[in-house]
Amino acid sequence: MTIEDFLRLLLRNLLLLIVVTVLGAAAGFGLSFTRPTVYSATALGYVSASAQTDADGNAISQASGNMDFQYSKAQSYLPLFGTRAVGERIVGEVGLDQSPDSVAGSLQATLDPNAPIITVTAFAGDPQQASDIADAAVEATAAEARELESGGSEDAQVSVQLTPYQNALVPGAPVSPDRKKYLAAGAAGGLLIALGLAWLRDRNDSRIRTAKDLTDSLDLPLLGMLPDSKEMQRAKNGTLGEPKAFATREAIRKLRTNLRYIDVDNPPRSIVVTSSAPGEGKSTVAANLARVMARAGQPTILVDADLRRPMIASEFGIDGAVGLSQLLAGSVSIEDAVATTPTRNLTVLPAGQVPPNPSELLGSRRMKELLEELSRDHFVILDAPPVLAVTDAQLLSRHADGAMLVAVAGTTRRQALERAVEAIGTVGAKVHGVVLNRASASRFTRIAYGDTAYGYAYGYGRKGYGLTGYGVETVPDEGALAEAPVVAAEPASGAGATGAGSSAGAAAVAGTPASSVAPTTDGATADGATTVGTASVVDAPAEATPDAADAARPAGRAARTARGRRAADPRDS
Repeated sequence: MTIEDFLRLLLRNLLLLIVVTVLGAAAGFGLSFTRPTVYSATALGYVSASAQTDADGNAISQASGNMDFQYSKAQSYLPLFGTRAVGERIVGEVGLDQSPDSVAGSLQATLDPNAPIITVTAFAGDPQQASDIADAAVEATAAEARELESGGSEDAQVSVQLTPYQNALVPGAPVSPDRKKYLAAGAAGGLLIALGLAWLRDRNDSRIRTAKDLTDSLDLPLLGMLPDSKEMQRAKNGTLGEPKAFATREAIRKLRTNLRYIDVDNPPRSIVVTSSAPGEGKSTVAANLARVMARAGQPTILVDADLRRPMIASEFGIDGAVGLSQLLAGSVSIEDAVATTPTRNLTVLPAGQVPPNPSELLGSRRMKELLEELSRDHFVILDAPPVLAVTDAQLLSRHADGAMLVAVAGTTRRQALERAVEAIGTVGAKVHGVVLNRASASRFTRIAYGDTAYGYAYGYGRKGYGLTGYGVETVPDEGALAEAPVVAAEPASGAGATGAGSSAGAAAVAGTPASSVAPTTDGATADGATTVGTASVVDAPAEATPDAADAARPAGRAARTARGRRAADPRDS
């Protein structure tokens, strides 16, 4: 795992990290209240040398080494603070209900490195008691040391003795528990637990989230990524409106383009749109794909082959009482079963009445013959039930030219998608690719998962040709631009500016009405139209036939060749 992967792991699980860390801090802070409150008090004792006199009572001068002697004596007194004898003296003096060993064991005695001063620290649950124990410890240790030095004789003189130097003060605040330390320790523990949970969650997460996850788990091409947009959802009445946002429409066009080139030598004429599980948007994808295919000039028929939960009729707002089920049963003709739509070149075949035996109908010879008949003049899109739920999609894929799976980003799991592909492959059908539906376009998702496909699409829509590039909000359909007649005109002699007359002549060459051609200068376009040579097409029909485009291509190539020659030789006037 690289540093970038680790940072993305943290970002993906940011909420988990915050919640568990806060819970750990709260647990640590709460634990501090279960611990007993402890106060500490400190008293000081000084080890001094007694003044010595001769027989006449005159003081004897101290040797310079006496300070070292005092310091060594002070070191010998330190172990006395932890003895049972000292503990008994303290218990008797203060009146504690504790054992002498526990009292003596709780004392802490240290020696100042520069002077024979002993610091004694006592601990207790009450501040006054802690102060009393500290003072009593110095006095008890001094008495015990004097008894040891004198051999138990009260009249014997000792040269060095421990005397109280500073009494202990009553503490104002407890030293334990330290709530800040408990809080920090709890937060650190919670963070470690959160990191472990985040790693396990990321390692065991089998959901498809990005295009890379899809291509890594399946040996199939990604046909398209559709954004998570409200325009891609059905209304409350069940109808499906046409997308208005540039990025949404462009994503569907990309799907259409990729579908056209999946097999150039043998392009499919019928395709099954299905998914691994219900609720992944297969019907919505099939309906939007059918619309863009039809707008590109391709006669298209959308067949609602989901005889269990039909949705196509309600999406287009048509009557679905008569449809595929009656047609396969032989009770109606094709003309009576199909319905037209407001979209030119698009016809819909509803599911009809829900039959008791959907699988038998969809796997019948009549269904195969129907598909062959429809695909002669139309591109057939079949909305099929989920693969893992029933066998309908497998049977339809065998009759059609292949299938296309729809997966939802962040929902569909790799195992389900792999089983769906395997199920379709067992009947000898082909899966052309996968469509990643409801892909998030948020900046957070792109940073957290490293998928920038939709970052470019949205930027292109806002700042390129979609909204502000040429001052128009709508964008000509990709299919219309690809298949509309190409208008070409021979360059005019002289400066190269083209007038209305030459534009009209160019339109006549390409078979376009002169009224639809606008004169341009230096390659500029009118109303965002596509320009070839020195004339431009305004509002070219989206349903222009491929034959018209093929007829116009030689003229377009001639115009581009002439324009290239002029650019190559600037002296040519």
